[in-house]
Amino acid sequence: MAFNEKGASIKEISEKLQLTNYTEHIDLSDCYIKVRDINRPALQLTGFYEHFDSNRIQLIGMVEYAYLHSLQSEDERHEIYKKLFSYKIPAVIICRGLKPEKYFIEEAERAGTPVLGTPRATSQFEASLINVLGYELAPTTTIHGVLVDVYGEGLLITGESGIGKSEAALELVRRGHRLVADDVVEIRQINDDTLVGTSPAITKYLIELRGIGII
Repeated sequence: MAFNEKGASIKEISEKLQLTNYTEHIDLSDCYIKVRDINRPALQLTGFYEHFDSNRIQLIGMVEYAYLHSLQSEDERHEIYKKLFSYKIPAVIICRGLKPEKYFIEEAERAGTPVLGTPRATSQFEASLINVLGYELAPTTTIHGVLVDVYGEGLLITGESGIGKSEAALELVRRGHRLVADDVVEIRQINDDTLVGTSPAITKYLIELRGIGII
């Protein structure tokens, strides 16, 4: 299994989780995250940055938001934002439909850090984000074979070219099972007990049969 050295695309994560991009001048396709852990920067917003995991996505919920807006001085909040974005943060996500103020967006764009938003509750969204990051950042390998979904379990058919892998898979499809991938199977190790197989986008839903072609 190999790791994706570039990391997971913030743009793809944003699309999967239907996030709003508050930093419109930042191209999300150029932004990546390399770790699946998440940080809630409550302590950092109060000024404590020792052991700060700045390589994680920073998640702001009601507690962090309420603290910031309890500060009467705009200058004080502005200095907090400057300090936060002085670190190389992959992204900030604000939950519960809460809106970031102007200075927050300005400092984020100056640092090149995307700020995204979701209407979902923080704990609920955090669980979804961890699942997406776990999938996108899982170690991955590519295998030559055919993958079929048989009663919810993945059946991987391997063998030399021309041996009849696709024909065997087609027979399973005729019996009501579902084709997942033909020829090239991408396998992710989600955890110690779970492997997930998928098809590359270019061959999704397609199968090649000898003497017939691609169907």
